[in-house]
This record gives sequence, structure tokens and C-alpha cells, in this order.
Amino acid sequence: MKKKLMLYLEIQQMKERGFSIQQIAKQLKVSRTTVYNYMEKTPEEAFEWVNSLGSRKKKLDPYKDWIVAWLQEYPHLNASQIQDWLLEKFPDFTVGESTMRLYVNQI
Repeated sequence: MKKKLMLYLEIQQMKERGFSIQQIAKQLKVSRTTVYNYMEKTPEEAFEWVNSLGSRKKKLDPYKDWIVAWLQEYPHLNASQIQDWLLEKFPDFTVGESTMRLYVNQI
């Protein structure tokens, strides 16, 4: 979350210094669309948006207890193994590999 707020501040500073959208995007290694989105936000909107990111519900939240328990018991598990175990336990379980990987890394 801090990274996004820092990115917002960097974009605003570069904008004030007269950098073009393309220059900002290239320097910060983000898309021009991202630069436009960040430029449109007021500091208050940016702060609220960044804070809301941490409180959003995630697709895998209902399975968090299972995932945490497995990781505590078997710390060497990787995301694909956990995904396989969830599929065995919950046949209707559907989630992409990258979603699973990011969630496990956050835990």
C-alpha cells in the first residue's frame, strides 16, 4: 500500500516539474494509463483509495484458515500444492494460479 502512495507522490512531483505523461511513465516504469489515473486523483482520494486496498475482500479469504493451518504444518508447501489440496477438499473451488500464488505470498 505504501508503494502506491509513494508512486502517487512521485507522479505528482514529476507533473509539477513539467514532465510529460510519457516521460513519467517511462521513468517510473508504469503505463501511461496508470499515470493518468494517478494524476486525476486529489491527495485525499489517493489516500482513501490506497487505504481501501487493504480492506477489500479477497477471493481466497473463505479458505484462509485452511491455508494458514497447512502452511504452519508444512511450511515448505507451495501455492500450487495448496491449490490442489483445496480442489480436493472443495470440488467447486475455482481460482487462477496467479491469484493463489499472490495470496499465499501475502500470508
